[in-house]
Amino acid sequence: MITLPKDLPGARKPQIFDGLQEDSLQKILSHSVIQDHDPTHLLVQQGDKPQGLYLVLEGTLKTLRLNEDGHEATIRMLEPGDTCMEAVLFMGGPSPISVQSITKSKLLMIPERTVKKQVLEDSHFAVNILKIVTHHYKNAMHQIDAMNIKTPLQRVGYYFLTKHLEAGHDNLEFCLPFRKQTIANYLGMTPETFSRTLKQMKGMGIEVEDDSIRMKDAFALCHFCDADTASLCQRHNKEECKECPLNH
Repeated sequence: MITLPKDLPGARKPQIFDGLQEDSLQKILSHSVIQDHDPTHLLVQQGDKPQGLYLVLEGTLKTLRLNEDGHEATIRMLEPGDTCMEAVLFMGGPSPISVQSITKSKLLMIPERTVKKQVLEDSHFAVNILKIVTHHYKNAMHQIDAMNIKTPLQRVGYYFLTKHLEAGHDNLEFCLPFRKQTIANYLGMTPETFSRTLKQMKGMGIEVEDDSIRMKDAFALCHFCDADTASLCQRHNKEECKECPLNH
């Protein structure tokens, strides 16, 4: 019998299983498979028929698209607790994306048939799937905005701000979960542009050393705040957050 880790790395609870009854969860797990993959392993090839849904237990993945020249566009970067292929399973036809491991990874693969059967039998599971898909849709809109409207500095700053809030607003130091080259691709810029942008951030009190980010104070990234990140910030609309541009 498959058992999920009580605490996934990073303490991220899988949203796909949030609030499920134990019998429903066990029904899903009984038909699922644990997979171990080395770095750069291609789980799903763009154009192939998807086999199921993937939940990251350990390691990191990315979803991507490739053009005919082999140029890659990173769509999502996944950490423990994240899932992918939810929407693709219900599209029908070949997968429009590829899925690849970034680091050595342990995954839970839930077969397509199990996902679709459980959606019909358990409305709570169906709602979880819907919430995940709508969250991806919202993130896709942010990504489109970033590519077309935001400067490289704004893109990197916004990404750092989200990671700072995930780490806890009192933490002045946090680690990037992915390699800089992967993040640069996700943000739609070359590694050279990403490197120049990091140097710009140094003048704003944000130091980057390897994968470690250090902030001079808790407000160093507030320049990049918007309504979505503000909703995650415990200081929003409070006296202590006078530095936030949304309060000016």
